[in-house]
Amino acid sequence: MIVRINQLDPARAEEESGWAEQGLLGPIRYNWPADVHVYEVLILERDEQKQAVDEAFRRQQLRQLIPEAAVALREMGEELVVRLDGPLVDGELLAAMHRLTGPDRKGRFAVSPVRKLETEPVEEIASIRVQQPVAALSTLCADPALGLERSVRLRAFAVREELVNPLLDVDTTEDERWGEILDASGFLLSTTYGLRSLQVRTRRLSPSEIKSRLIRRLVQRGA
Repeated sequence: MIVRINQLDPARAEEESGWAEQGLLGPIRYNWPADVHVYEVLILERDEQKQAVDEAFRRQQLRQLIPEAAVALREMGEELVVRLDGPLVDGELLAAMHRLTGPDRKGRFAVSPVRKLETEPVEEIASIRVQQPVAALSTLCADPALGLERSVRLRAFAVREELVNPLLDVDTTEDERWGEILDASGFLLSTTYGLRSLQVRTRRLSPSEIKSRLIRRLVQRGA
């Protein structure tokens, strides 16, 4: 597969992601600093031999790329926290309820309050946040029952240890603590709607640095 990294206009990146304009699936209410860059990470439709790569395979590869990219881009001393927002039904967010920690129960998690008070069919959107070992995170992202290519939005953050629990505790996208958390975050990685690509917001990495880190991580994993 061929991974390409493009720089996006920060003012349009959220719109181009395809997600809702508000609510749990919408943008985080935060005034991003002027020096924040947004990069798109995608897998091209043709491989090194110019052979077509079908959409299902590209989505599968992006699922595997999520934890690898997050590990590659974080700095020493940073922890990874993953936030999942989506409908609490089979084939969407519900699968994450079975993978809140690793098999050894290591890790931390928080689940937003969710309730359905109508008898008629209503789509209830919930939020799950997890901090777990990388192997468990890889298993979570690879689970086809988790609707990353359907209606579940994944966001991964790199933060210092003292911000892990506050980040896990944040339920909404409008919480007043987002300013403190994102000011100190190394990056925010988000899936786009339909899992067409990944978007990375960061103040500290250039496109060449992101590419070199990704390549180095993938080579190490392949070895």
